[in-house]
Amino acid sequence: MVGVALGMLAMLAVLACLQVVRDAYASVVDSVLIEERGQRALAIVSHAIRQAGWIPAHVALAPAHAAPASPVEGRDDCALPWLQSGLQSGLQCGRSGVHASDALLVHVSGSGLTADPTLPDGTMTDCGGYPLPARAVAAEGSRPPYHASANLFYIGTGGDGVPQLLCRYPSRQGNRVRSDAHTAGTLVRGVETMQLRYGVDIDGDGALDRFVPADAWHAQGPGGWHRVRAVQIALVVRGDRPTLAPGTVQTLRLFPMDGTDTADAYTFQPTTHSRLRRRAFLTTVRLRNPSPCQEALC
Repeated sequence: MVGVALGMLAMLAVLACLQVVRDAYASVVDSVLIEERGQRALAIVSHAIRQAGWIPAHVALAPAHAAPASPVEGRDDCALPWLQSGLQSGLQCGRSGVHASDALLVHVSGSGLTADPTLPDGTMTDCGGYPLPARAVAAEGSRPPYHASANLFYIGTGGDGVPQLLCRYPSRQGNRVRSDAHTAGTLVRGVETMQLRYGVDIDGDGALDRFVPADAWHAQGPGGWHRVRAVQIALVVRGDRPTLAPGTVQTLRLFPMDGTDTADAYTFQPTTHSRLRRRAFLTTVRLRNPSPCQEALC
């Protein structure tokens, strides 16, 4: 009997050790997955913002070309964004954002062939990974937009219920970019929320005066987006494995407090899947190609 009891104790100890090792391995794997997803999502959005506003000079200065559009535009608490033609501020929201996530519109042109600027030379791509030309193909009865491409970043939910970072990019007609149709594609799974703040130049001296959410800046009208000089990005990425203890409460800080808003506006606390590990990824990106005009000129 003593031998049997000792054997059972030894077996329980081995099983406990195996469970500890298994949980530790799952936590490490999940942490690596979250890191990879977060860095990739930040890199994609940051790269798009750095390219925002770029356009070849020979296209921008072409006769009868459209007036300059703002490099970026945003909406708070926005999902399924779409563009409505004929409006100065064309970014519209299909519904409220997933976990109150924001949406970002990035205008950019690529590089086209000398003989035909509507054909890409392969040196630049949009958020879908497709070559981006210098000029888009205009819809029937209209002229081409100022920039060849409008990329819309937002958070959606996959068929399995997992949140993900998506991008809507222009559809193609052959190798040419259409200005009247867009296609959506998944960029990174597991991105639970995206929150954005915009660094604006209020007095026109080229320096950042403050960071504001999109809703606070809409009072300036569509021309106000020409004053954006930088974008703060905050992403919350979650893992796939329930590695946390049941009932764990996670509160993630997204932006530094500046005294102009409530604490809730700068933090994220998940309400579902509490056992999934989460991490916030933050960065600030300055526009390399800010708008060439101010409100009075555009």
